Amino acid sequence: MKKTIAITSALAAASSLATAEIKINEFLSFEGFVDMSYSHTDTDGDNALLNGSENSFSIDQVEIDWLFNFGKVTGRVDLGYEGSNNESGTDVEQAFVSYDLGNGAALTMGRYESMLGLEAKEPTGLYQFSTAYDGLSFLPQYGQGVRYTGQSGDISYGVSLQDESFANGGSNLGGADDNDGSYSIEAAVSLTSGNFTYSLGGAFEDADEDGDNSIINAHVVYVSGAWTFGAEYNHADIESDTLLPDGNPLSANETEVDSWLVMANYAYSDCCSVTGRVSSVDFKDADNDLGDALKYTLAHNYALSDNLAIITEVSYVEGELGGVDSDATQGAVEVLFTF
Repeated sequence: MKKTIAITSALAAASSLATAEIKINEFLSFEGFVDMSYSHTDTDGDNALLNGSENSFSIDQVEIDWLFNFGKVTGRVDLGYEGSNNESGTDVEQAFVSYDLGNGAALTMGRYESMLGLEAKEPTGLYQFSTAYDGLSFLPQYGQGVRYTGQSGDISYGVSLQDESFANGGSNLGGADDNDGSYSIEAAVSLTSGNFTYSLGGAFEDADEDGDNSIINAHVVYVSGAWTFGAEYNHADIESDTLLPDGNPLSANETEVDSWLVMANYAYSDCCSVTGRVSSVDFKDADNDLGDALKYTLAHNYALSDNLAIITEVSYVEGELGGVDSDATQGAVEVLFTF
């Protein structure tokens, strides 16, 4: 019996477009998706260098996930191509093996998704084209190590000991390749009660000479009929300069980052839904407010079939970074094919 070893949000579970395994034999199957989009962005700021418009058409991501099933032992290898930035290329997104300990418990070893965060790590679990915090999120994404997960009634939990959480691709912001992260601990617990799902978790990273980094994440999801509501709050304490490029106004030591989102999704038919979201990120150190960003998002999701969806989105971001005010408006159309 296939067992998914992760604590996932109710948002990902409620997504109208899901992958379906293609079975090769009783031991091996695969699934995946192709994500392509067109976007137009207009930016206006105090600094003339920020002003302008940009058009983008790209294959954002292609992923093939190989699933292995040998009874109590299962495995997964996710091979992905990302072409939406200057560092596009093919990599191994996940590669892990899990052993079923029984009674809802499992031990996972390898590279796997973080347990933290309301929004899904993949576009197949999102209602929108963009994520709430764009490139300003310190939420861990993937880590390499050993994780124990368990379930007792309506409570699920997990503890992970891994090499890092915030650097070298661990977070959205990435980090320097030479970041000497000694170890990281991540833990999360989730409770489902009626229509509500409550989740609380955190990660702590001892990065040796670069300093310590930590984040606390809390979110709640409420599902009732055609409505899905979600809210999230994150607080991060970042000491490592290497998490941000040299010269960035946020690269001072001991930066505090507070971020939050609230969202609502309404499925007005079997194939279509509308989503509204407001999100915010605020940076500060011991003496100053370093910057902030407030984002408004409105998206429409139209599932043409079980395997093909079109997501349209309009978003507006206003913020200030390093004393420079700017705002940006983006319109996007995304085509998402799953198999």
